[in-house]
This record gives sequence, C-alpha cells and structure tokens, in this order.
Amino acid sequence: MKVNEFARQLGMVSSKVRYYDRMGLIQGERQNNNYRNFTPQDALNIYHAQMLRSFDMSIQESLSAKNEELEAIDQWVGAHVTELEEQIRWQEIKLLRLKEMQAYFQMMKDGRERIAQFSRDNSYNVWNFGTGAVRTPGVQKAVEILSENMPFSYIAIKIGLQSVIEDRRPLDVSIGLGILERNKKKLDLKLPAEVERKEGGEILQYMLEISDPFQLTRSDLKPLLAECRRRNIELKEDLIGRIYFSYMKNGVFVHGIGVSAEL
Repeated sequence: MKVNEFARQLGMVSSKVRYYDRMGLIQGERQNNNYRNFTPQDALNIYHAQMLRSFDMSIQESLSAKNEELEAIDQWVGAHVTELEEQIRWQEIKLLRLKEMQAYFQMMKDGRERIAQFSRDNSYNVWNFGTGAVRTPGVQKAVEILSENMPFSYIAIKIGLQSVIEDRRPLDVSIGLGILERNKKKLDLKLPAEVERKEGGEILQYMLEISDPFQLTRSDLKPLLAECRRRNIELKEDLIGRIYFSYMKNGVFVHGIGVSAEL
C-alpha cells in the first residue's frame, strides 16, 4: 500500500502520514516496489497520537507515553486538566471585560440616556497620578501588580469631593488602577494594605467623553450633579469611576469615562 492510499484510509493528508513516519509512529516495513506493509496497528498508533496531540501533547511525548504506566499518564492528564482550567478561568474574565466594553460602545452609539443606576461590586483602587496620588512602596507594588494583570484590572479615576462642592475649575482629579473584588479573587491576587478598598452598593453612574480627564470641570459633570439634586442625593464621598476605553471622535482623542455617585 502506498502512503497516499494509507492516508486516504486514515482520513488525512499524505504529508502528515510521512511526518508521523519520520517521527517513528509507523512500523510498516518498506517493500522493494515502493509499497509499505501498513498494518491496523500503524493506524491505531497514528489515531492515538492525534488524540493526544489534540490535548497539546507533542508527538515525541506521545511516543514516550507508549512506554509509560497508567500512573504516569494519569499525572500528565491531571497536570493538563489544571492548566486548561486556569486558561478557561482567564478567558472567562477576558470575556466579561470585553462584554463590558461592548455595552459601553452600544450605549454611546445608541445615544441613550447616559445616567444609569446599578449595583457595583466591591473594588480595590490605587491612585498614582494627579492630586490624590500616593507614592509609598506598598502603593508602587500594587501598581505593578495591577498593571501586569490588565485587562482584568482597569484604569480608575477619582474626583475629589471638595473640588466638586466648592465649584473648582478644574476639579481635583486622580487616576490610577483598580480591580473588582471578584476578579481579584479569581486571579488570587495579594494586594498591599495601602490599596483603597471601595465597598460596593447602589450607585448612579454618568458616562461622558473627554480629551483630558485632568481638565475636568464641574460643568462636565452637570448632568450627574443635576440628577443627584433631583433625587435629593447628598454627595458625601469622592466621585469614583473608571475609564472604559479611549478612541478618536471627530478627529480628537477622547476617553470614555464612567463616573459614579453613591446612592
């Protein structure tokens, strides 16, 4: 039987069969007329190697596996189960973050009301740029941890309460990095004690676009402040939010920001 005929029986291209041959998976003896004495065992070896390859075991590893006891194979499978579970966990978090971005894009495209009430999860924030920046070794360590774990962490923004109340222009703005508690737990991150923990709860979030967050004015927050007055909400804490995404709008680079007030 020629290689291409054997390959057709296997349901694969002949080049792959030749590759498996070079790797030593096929034992069929060569004959003088350019035919090979392929056996069902050769087919079984190739199918077995393909199955293991689908789980990221190399061909060389699959060859070695033929000589391993059940316990060794079980250990290999166990290690790959753990590795795959970790990959799935990370991909699930990435998917959630991408869906958050999708929701933001859709809201902006639809031109819907940009003030919404919803429940916010507990979060951790660190402020390393702006008026409220803190630069201790613990904060620096937190910045490094959160920076390395994007996109599971996010760009955080804080607007000083006093600057809002006193009608300062511009406002006291700080930016840094933050992460939701549920993502922190999923990643098993250990953050320094200096990181600011923000309790979750009902919030009123306002979405806006601005080219320079450090030049935010009270006028930029006018819709949010007006809604707070309408609902008789007294501002008692700094306004906290995040920068969802940055993009070009009418030739200007802007940041899409969600700023929230506690209810």
